[in-house]
Amino acid sequence: MMKFILLLSSLFFLQACSQDPTIERIKGGTFNECGKATIGDLVDNFFSSPSWEAIDATDGKNYVNLTGGMTYDERPVDALVQFTAPMYDNAGFEINAFEMNNLPQNAFMVGSLVTAMCDEY
Repeated sequence: MMKFILLLSSLFFLQACSQDPTIERIKGGTFNECGKATIGDLVDNFFSSPSWEAIDATDGKNYVNLTGGMTYDERPVDALVQFTAPMYDNAGFEINAFEMNNLPQNAFMVGSLVTAMCDEY
């Protein structure tokens, strides 16, 4: 009985630690501008305390939100990067939104973010 409880506890722990497959697809993907590293590697190198969350939005679409700290203009900021969610392997995805300290950023800033992430890697 003790072995069964230990096995059940181990399985629960492994399931709790596994990530959503959509998150894993994005982390394993690459940016066109920087194919030398995965997005997961770039994020781990660029953001402090990165956190990933798969969401079902009110618009009926699925997204993956990345939150973490970064430096902008030599000041620490809280960042949110929202990706469109690839629903199957090898599906394309893109950055849907980028915010710093809850302020939406434009397409130029999205490009600047990707370039900075690639350059710093």
